[in-house]
Amino acid sequence: MTRYKYPILFLITILLFFVVICGLKCYSNVRVKPNINRSEIDIIINFLLPMRQNSLSSKVTVSTEIPNTPVSYKIKWLNSTTMILSLEQKGNPRGQMLTFQINDAPTAIPLLKKSVSGQVRPSVDLRLLSEADLGKVPSGGPVPIIFNTPVDPKSIKEFVTLPIPGQLKPIQFSLASKRYTDYSQWQYIPDKPFQNNRSYTITLNPGLQSMGKSVMKKKQELTFTTAIQPRVVRTNPGKNANQVRLYPSIEIILNQEVSEASVNVIDLLKKTNIVGFTEIKKNKIIFQPSYALLPGRSYTVTVSLKSKDQEPLNNYKFSFSTVDMENKLWVDVNLGNKHTVRVYRGDKIIRHMLCSGGRPETPTPKGYFYTQDRGHSFWSARFGEGATYWVRLVGQVLVHSVPRDHNWKTKEEEHAKLGLPASHGCIRLDEQDAKWFFENIPRGTLVIIHE
Repeated sequence: MTRYKYPILFLITILLFFVVICGLKCYSNVRVKPNINRSEIDIIINFLLPMRQNSLSSKVTVSTEIPNTPVSYKIKWLNSTTMILSLEQKGNPRGQMLTFQINDAPTAIPLLKKSVSGQVRPSVDLRLLSEADLGKVPSGGPVPIIFNTPVDPKSIKEFVTLPIPGQLKPIQFSLASKRYTDYSQWQYIPDKPFQNNRSYTITLNPGLQSMGKSVMKKKQELTFTTAIQPRVVRTNPGKNANQVRLYPSIEIILNQEVSEASVNVIDLLKKTNIVGFTEIKKNKIIFQPSYALLPGRSYTVTVSLKSKDQEPLNNYKFSFSTVDMENKLWVDVNLGNKHTVRVYRGDKIIRHMLCSGGRPETPTPKGYFYTQDRGHSFWSARFGEGATYWVRLVGQVLVHSVPRDHNWKTKEEEHAKLGLPASHGCIRLDEQDAKWFFENIPRGTLVIIHE
């Protein structure tokens, strides 16, 4: 006879006992070893059941409160049930909250597994990483204050003395749609702007405390100088200038180098923005319109910028007026992304045509030209091709039709290139457009060529 009356019930009881044991998440004796050069911590974990030691390394994950901070770990076994998990943080800020997990660690008993998780924060000596002299900062801030470890928000408000009233805020950032706060990096933002080109001092008093309970024992001071206010020295065209050319390079010259700028040019009659591109050359901002401006119009230029020290200058404005072409014809040739010819009478466009300017190795000259002599056709023995309806601009640079071959047939492969750079320096047009240009644009007509 068996000793137990209900053997199946006994086996189930034993099995449930082991399941409960496996479900326990227990560790003890967390010991921190602070070091100003590294963050290191030993976590002693008692599993209560013998573990399969060789299978455990792949089950460990460690994360930091600030993403992408490197952390390494080592495992050492004291016996079959007791493990030391050593964590070492390798990047700033030190003393972050470390979250460790050991999921489904296999025990010596088949099919029985254990999981362990927890959080620990090493305590490292609180140090200031910012230099004593912070250099130049914008008058509106922020002023950066950087530590080697996260600082207690309550402590920083209590033990930091500001030169003028303002706010102390930790750096916040987003990564993978999740919001993070770095309490080791703070920004001082004044309630009212600092005075330009003046020195200020921030005092960090003894008693300042990190989140790991490390306390700053000595007073430290941070000094900074505010940036010089950017100032416009000169503009071209000048303020309220008249008779400005139709394709001007609009220039704004500052008293110091510029790091970023935006330029907005508005036609005051039509209330429309002028399309163009902005270029910065040290202390000079250049705005180049994509097309010639219209004659007899007034334009307002609005400039916003930041100096190399990030000091802003917002909404600086000046105006100018273009030359009045009255009822005269004039031509705008754009050799930018899409080559086009626009013909105007006064400020009204009367014809828009695709064209081909010069290839990079044979570029069309840019600038202001006036139409000269003309002819019905020509043949170039040098290039082995000819064209019809030519009008001279300067030297050998002509406006003419798409070239023809030895049989005096239009080169269709060249015609397909209209809108793109394709010529030896001339301005090519479709046959009908070239004829119209030849018959309607008189000698002495202004032609503006630009990119």
